[in-house]
Amino acid sequence: MNRKKITIALSGLNNTDNPGAGIPIARALLESTRFEVKIIGLVYDSMEPGIYMHQIIEKSYQLPLPTEGQEALLNRLKYINTQHKIDLIIPNFDSE
Repeated sequence: MNRKKITIALSGLNNTDNPGAGIPIARALLESTRFEVKIIGLVYDSMEPGIYMHQIIEKSYQLPLPTEGQEALLNRLKYINTQHKIDLIIPNFDSE
């Protein structure tokens, strides 16, 4: 069976004692038998451990902090989409 290829961007890649939901969600998506998933990480801090989990996250991009406003976020997401035709974005923080 041919699996449909999809690109999913998600946040919450902090995988420490107080983890964000991003890494567990990415792992679950990668186990799909229906889809061939490419995971794009969306982060606010270059120290988020998920950035360095290359077997899970194909590429990561830093986002502007929510306090920078909606326009800054949308401009960044537009740029990321030009690089990776994103099919779905999964936000994992209340501020998103």
